[in-house]
Amino acid sequence: MGGMAGMGAMAGMPGMPGMGGMVGIGAGMHSSQGLGGPFSKKKMKKVAVPVVKDKNCPKRPRNSYIFFTLMKRDDIKKKHPEFKPTEITKMLGEEWQKLSESEKESYGAMAEDDKKRYQTEMEHYDSSNNGGPLSGGGNGGIMMEIQGASYLVLLQFVSRMLTFTLNQVLLRFTSAETLGIASVQLELLLNTILFLSREGVRCAAIRVSDDISIETPDTTEPKDVSAATGAEKSGNVKPGSAAYKLQKFVNMVYAPIPVGALMTCIAVAYYLSQVGHSSEGLFPGYRLSIYLYGLSALIELLAEPMFMVAQYKLWFKTRVSVEGVAVIVRCVLTCALTVYGARASVTGSMSERKGSSVQGGHNTMGVLAFAIAQFTYGLLILGGFLLAFWSKSSEKRDLERRRMAAAKKKDDMTEPSDEEATDETISIMALLPRRLSRIGKDGRQVDLLKLAQTLTIQSVLKHVLTEGDKMMMTSFSSKFDQGVYAFVLNYADVGKDPATSAASITSSDSTARAELTESQVASLVLSRNLLLTMMKFHVLLGLVFIAFGTHYTATLIDLVVGQYWSRQTVAPAVLALYCYYVPIMGLNGITEAVVQAVASDKELSVLSYWMVGFSAVFCSTGAFLMWGMGLGAKGIVLANCVNLSMRILWSMWFLSRYFGRYIPAAGAGRARQQVSVVNTFSYVPWRTIIPNPVVLVAFGTAYAVTALSERWVGWERLYNKMVHLSIGVATFGVVMAITFVSEKQFLRDLQNVVRKRRR
Repeated sequence: MGGMAGMGAMAGMPGMPGMGGMVGIGAGMHSSQGLGGPFSKKKMKKVAVPVVKDKNCPKRPRNSYIFFTLMKRDDIKKKHPEFKPTEITKMLGEEWQKLSESEKESYGAMAEDDKKRYQTEMEHYDSSNNGGPLSGGGNGGIMMEIQGASYLVLLQFVSRMLTFTLNQVLLRFTSAETLGIASVQLELLLNTILFLSREGVRCAAIRVSDDISIETPDTTEPKDVSAATGAEKSGNVKPGSAAYKLQKFVNMVYAPIPVGALMTCIAVAYYLSQVGHSSEGLFPGYRLSIYLYGLSALIELLAEPMFMVAQYKLWFKTRVSVEGVAVIVRCVLTCALTVYGARASVTGSMSERKGSSVQGGHNTMGVLAFAIAQFTYGLLILGGFLLAFWSKSSEKRDLERRRMAAAKKKDDMTEPSDEEATDETISIMALLPRRLSRIGKDGRQVDLLKLAQTLTIQSVLKHVLTEGDKMMMTSFSSKFDQGVYAFVLNYADVGKDPATSAASITSSDSTARAELTESQVASLVLSRNLLLTMMKFHVLLGLVFIAFGTHYTATLIDLVVGQYWSRQTVAPAVLALYCYYVPIMGLNGITEAVVQAVASDKELSVLSYWMVGFSAVFCSTGAFLMWGMGLGAKGIVLANCVNLSMRILWSMWFLSRYFGRYIPAAGAGRARQQVSVVNTFSYVPWRTIIPNPVVLVAFGTAYAVTALSERWVGWERLYNKMVHLSIGVATFGVVMAITFVSEKQFLRDLQNVVRKRRR
């Protein structure tokens, strides 16, 4: 909660100041090898190519040696049918070495023609894919980031729905106290270790990925292809090369492991000191659960280098597959162990205890069920990434080739394509930290390390803002109240914005530039428009929650988990307030993510001071509302609304200044002038995130209709529930129809994004 949803690094698009896209190793390299020496299979694997996974993208150019092998391979097969593929390749290399320079020139001419063909087709491809302000402009990096975002949004949606479904079962078999310990206290332990250990490094490390996007073939591709082939495995990478950038990235992302180990020891020791003998007696396995949560955090940190490399190379499907399987197993295992514990209970009954919402009586597993499932989740994350990277490793591919040669496969066996070998392959040795030459003189590396320190310090404040509600609940409320609060969070999490987590797939380079080319300005406008579109989507989504969610929380809770939660607790009222919190949380997540990505080191330091102020506002407001006004959990939600609203306004002001410096239409001639705070907001057309007035009236009317329905029709009996729900469904259908008619242009923009992703 706390509203720091996704303050990870989200930026705009490639080719713009501070919003460069993260592309794979070798992006932007189109060099041909000309009349160079023979290329073996392994050597060809390292040729850099643009990382564009589009079936319509033109086939990249081939070098002179490839043309030679295409023309001579069949002749050798006919003369020597007994030769294995490796022997044929060896003979081709020998014959190539025997050719004179004049004989090689003919193949070089073919390579030059193919290169011209490729350039022509790429120009046509770029122009044909420039389909509007949100279509991507033919920029493969942008489309890959959008596609990756869709994968991560889907992952979070599935994760939340599984967790939601799981908790509906758990509420029947576990107590509110157990739910409070697992979902508030132990989750706070886990999130504290992970967030403080890796957040700052994550935000700084993604900026390394932008270095590769500005490399050229002359500066990044070694002249000696054999040297490039073995560089990744031997560690002898050339400063300034793509392999050097990757190794620098890998070295940085190992930092969270030792930091996390120290954090785990401190946090676990503190938690254990707070567990008394009475708590251990009431909740068997409480201490063991703390150990398991700490170990789970440490295991996840061991997988952090692979997680970040997968993100660096845009392997979104790998991440979604690994995390998706782990989430499913964790959900199912938690549910299974909880049900088993309830059935294995000594009493075997489902009695209620005084002051408790227990609907499942005593549970022999209790908190331990959550801890075992979380520990299993950590193991699956680490094991899943290890298996995924081994399947993509060059060592595995080399082993398979040797096995195929030993098995005497057919001579006409096709070799793996260069694109597959380049885009989807990495050496296992490249995942290990190594000392790099000139590292002490690498100013960029020093700057990134300082940035990581700044972001890590700032992450402490961010963590307070993110988990401040749980900290306050843990310190000043009973375990039963924590369980009720966890119950509300279960429903609230379904409405949280998943796109802000997907924002972390993009990266930025915050280096300021005095002047931009026309194409860079166009890319910046594209990025700004995409930001505004995402914000408008969250405004519309928030209106749905406000108009239809606020007056159906009690009905939903009563139908799903029974009368106790809907009629004897404040859960419906707290959840109704959370519906107002949804759009605020979504807008804050997006705007702060962009600020985090584009801000300079100095601006991030200034942001840290603002964070202190925001944290003070949150704590003071929360204390006043919770204890001064006696609002309890409702006070925390209201405090978050106030806090995040202030942060949204600050982020919008910052982004207005940022875009105003570079986009003439928004801030030409005004960027260096002293302007008022209000005028600064005019640099970005923020009014475009406000829906059509007709749509606003429709949602306002729907809010009034559902409120009257809840008051006059009610929801106490099943018949009343059905009538109340029918009114809501009918009203929702009318509002959606009005929205589709009134927001046609907005829907077209979204459709362009979806179509681009599917190409």
